[in-house]
Amino acid sequence: MAVIHAPQPLPAHPHVAAAPDAPPISLLLVEPQFLLRRTVAAVARDMRLANPKEVTTIEAAETLISIKAYDALFLSMDEEAAALELMSRVRNGNTQCAADVPIAVTAAACGTPLALRLKQLEVKRLILRPFKVKGVLDAIVALRPLPVDKAA
Repeated sequence: MAVIHAPQPLPAHPHVAAAPDAPPISLLLVEPQFLLRRTVAAVARDMRLANPKEVTTIEAAETLISIKAYDALFLSMDEEAAALELMSRVRNGNTQCAADVPIAVTAAACGTPLALRLKQLEVKRLILRPFKVKGVLDAIVALRPLPVDKAA
């Protein structure tokens, strides 16, 4: 498998300054498609944006967040009902993750009921398929905490 190497971090997101010295976040990446999951994880690691833990199912993600906290979650909505239940458990404080952990999701489609539910669950980013890997990486940058002003 080819690994994509990026010589420098992504340009700063319009709302989030990506500091080159900012440590990578711990990211739980749930994506059933092997090539997409591996590509996103490899690029996020190479760019020092995140240290992703990769899983293919929501069930596997539930097991992991019951024993370990992550800085951010990136979930595929392929298992929509299970993904929504997982996000509800997170927001209700029933996992090791902070209840306000940043969450991004990918979906093949998003109607009004799903959009409203994602808003209620305070999902930071929704990426509709098909998408470019750059869009996913921009979303990961947006999941990172805001830089702290050291002069303050």
